[in-house]
Amino acid sequence: MAMLIDNQKMEAARDAIGDAKTDFETKASAFIADLTSALSTFEGETKDVLMEKKIGSSGSETEGTLAYFVEKQIPSLLDGLKQLLEGNRTTIDDSDKKLAEAISGGGQG
Repeated sequence: MAMLIDNQKMEAARDAIGDAKTDFETKASAFIADLTSALSTFEGETKDVLMEKKIGSSGSETEGTLAYFVEKQIPSLLDGLKQLLEGNRTTIDDSDKKLAEAISGGGQG
């Protein structure tokens, strides 16, 4: 039947997405730190504006900066994907149980 899924594979995929999010967060912060360090050797107004408006700083809440995108938005997207997958897995599993119960007559008074 089309409602059946492999729960273990769905859970493994959900967990893999969670692991990818954690790994990405760590690497994103390191990337921003390394980029900031490399650009710190430059001087001038262009560097200052680039750092403030385009790169941002690690842990920054400034939307539109590279730091915000890689440290906040991408991990948030991965978390949303993980939640969506889990929601779909749970819905399919619950629906399968309810259908089995209805077919067996367990849902009848």
